[in-house]
Amino acid sequence: MLYLTNLCMKIVPKVLSDVDMLDRLNYEPQSLSGGQKQRVAIAGVLALNTEVIILDEATSMLDPVGRTELLKLIRRLNSEKDVTIISITHDLSEAAESDQMVVLNEGSVFQIGTPQEVFSHGEALTKIGLDLPFAMRINQLIRGESEYITYEKVVK
Repeated sequence: MLYLTNLCMKIVPKVLSDVDMLDRLNYEPQSLSGGQKQRVAIAGVLALNTEVIILDEATSMLDPVGRTELLKLIRRLNSEKDVTIISITHDLSEAAESDQMVVLNEGSVFQIGTPQEVFSHGEALTKIGLDLPFAMRINQLIRGESEYITYEKVVK
């Protein structure tokens, strides 16, 4: 039991630091925000030294700031820790930030590809009831173009 305690004393601060929550080590869980609770949950998975993390609607109950912070953390873990992140989401703006996408329709694979490849078929996505990312909708309204576009390109 002593070994496990010593191991936890080494691992817990490290994984909390990995998710920018070390300063909350002694906080009561109920005092944490939704985004902070998500970070602690991810730290728990990192403590298992896993290569893959599956997130299911991880940002759905977060405010915009918490959502942005969590998405930055996910990207950082992917690049710095070489952790594969599989994120299940209905938010195509969030999915647009991924390296690869798998679009499901009624339980079957509808499309697979990079966001640019998938969103190049925007009309097909809307036919199955998915909203295009905000930047693409704005691009269609302003420029009348339906090509894939990022938010950064819209504001240029």
